[in-house]
Amino acid sequence: MNAVQFAEYVRLKTKTNSTTFTNSDIVIFMRQRQDELAERIIEASEDIILIPQVTSLVADQREYPLPSDILSRIKRLEIKFNGTDWIPLTEIDITEIDYPISTEANITDRFNNLKLSGSNPYGARFDLMRKSINIYSGTITTVANGLKLWCDTYPTAVTDMTGTTELDVDPSTTTHGIPRPFHRLWAMGVIIDYRTSQGKPIPLSEGEQRYDLLVDEAIVTMKRGNLDREILASVPCDDGWDY
Repeated sequence: MNAVQFAEYVRLKTKTNSTTFTNSDIVIFMRQRQDELAERIIEASEDIILIPQVTSLVADQREYPLPSDILSRIKRLEIKFNGTDWIPLTEIDITEIDYPISTEANITDRFNNLKLSGSNPYGARFDLMRKSINIYSGTITTVANGLKLWCDTYPTAVTDMTGTTELDVDPSTTTHGIPRPFHRLWAMGVIIDYRTSQGKPIPLSEGEQRYDLLVDEAIVTMKRGNLDREILASVPCDDGWDY
């Protein structure tokens, strides 16, 4: 549904109108439920709200803040030190580094700007620390859009209830909407918030009382997005090895 239809549905279910339940109030409730649903959607583990984001490398800068709209996790990080060739970065925890990293010289003496591999154990690495990415590599030079991060992000917030574009449509290549299977639940969440926010709370319907269970069921329907996906399992042998 689109924003207009969303508002119509909510008002129909709450027996309100544009005066008793204004667009601005609906938007406030929508934003809260939107974030809640996004946080649940990642449970499906299907990259539904995963989007690549880029930022520029800055000469001699090793710490880069995570995007402000990141939801909870990152999935992949790539970098192009030379401005042309992308290489994936492998995470490392500072407890795994048994030599000093306090100065730029310490870092560049131990790490280089190539992909980590068996033949290159000193390849570039990264660590997550205080909501930032810390890069351990050779010398860093300025490269426009030289750092690419794949991460789960919060959907674009709804700003008004007059739009006629479907709410599951991605507003841009770097932002996304809420998947259609969750629109009715999104509206139900708003209806629940409206009912419970009244001076004398309005009793919830039987369906509204099952809201959390319905969200669980919706998450299940989003799993296994590719039915042709290959799943490999191991079977233990008598000698203790898995095959």
